Amino acid sequence: MTTVLRRALLLALVLLGIAAPSADAQALFRDEAPLTLTLTTNLRDLMRERDSTELRWFGAELSYTDAKGTARRVPVELRARGHFRRQARNCAFPPLFLRSDRAARDSTILQGNPRLKIVGPCRPSAADYQQYIYLEYLTYRTYAIINPVHHRTRLANITYRDSSDRVKPISVTAFFLEVEEEVADEAKLQFVEQTGALWDDVVPEDLNRLSLFEFWIGNTDWSLAALHNISLFRNAAGDFIPVAYDFDWSGAVNARYSFPSEKLGIRTVRERLHRGPCRTAAEWAPMIAHYQSKKAEVDALWAKPLDGLDPKRQADSRAYLEQFWPILSDAKRFEREVVRVCQKLGN
Repeated sequence: MTTVLRRALLLALVLLGIAAPSADAQALFRDEAPLTLTLTTNLRDLMRERDSTELRWFGAELSYTDAKGTARRVPVELRARGHFRRQARNCAFPPLFLRSDRAARDSTILQGNPRLKIVGPCRPSAADYQQYIYLEYLTYRTYAIINPVHHRTRLANITYRDSSDRVKPISVTAFFLEVEEEVADEAKLQFVEQTGALWDDVVPEDLNRLSLFEFWIGNTDWSLAALHNISLFRNAAGDFIPVAYDFDWSGAVNARYSFPSEKLGIRTVRERLHRGPCRTAAEWAPMIAHYQSKKAEVDALWAKPLDGLDPKRQADSRAYLEQFWPILSDAKRFEREVVRVCQKLGN
């Protein structure tokens, strides 16, 4: 399919699915302080049926204490989501979707968010997996510094309770992640679900920013063409903008279950490999300057202690990320590791 035809198809699909932006306040993402809440549901069955191809929504209740000290209870629904981490052979606890009706969520922390993702530890009883959540959360916040369009996050201390007491309560720290429709509303874009896009189909500046970020954090687990860990949006001018998400297989997180594809020729996720577009050094120069302008803010983020995150793990990830800055400032090294290592058409 030619680029012109592909653009026409993407545009047609977008126009068929235009949704009016929500006017609701995004109460959940106004604050960075971790939430404390309880989710009560048919926990045993929710955890048992996640290998099914037809996943059910389970009725649940979200309870928390608001800023005024008032106990709040919100009827919601939960459903398993994802691919690798949803499968029982890979994870003891699946990532979840949470949704609620407008009448139920108005004037609560869910106002303005009809649907959310919950990103929690894959194995709640293993300390390592809880640490991965903190590191991925910081990676999302790093991406938010670099990229104006991003998925917003909010840490939450969550206790899952089984409505019939057949399963012991499970307490974890997770984070809420906004869904693509809400990213689109916030950035005044339109969310597009269409695979097959190549480099020429998206805004060069946005693609450069994204691919350099993936290189920085040591993430090769992404594909624009397959929309694998990439969301695609369209702006008012009709241009397409890619946005990255899902960073747990990155070198910055360095999860023990992560590994690169054998086809890439690298052995660990800590080996950086640029899988983005081919650009000249001159074409990369503005993006290098953009990243360098954000260095102080990124350094401050990773230098600040995060309650629950092991300082040694935080220091290790911070040191890994700091390896990036000398690459940007060394023209020969950047030429060798980024300019000469690229994908011509797409990935």
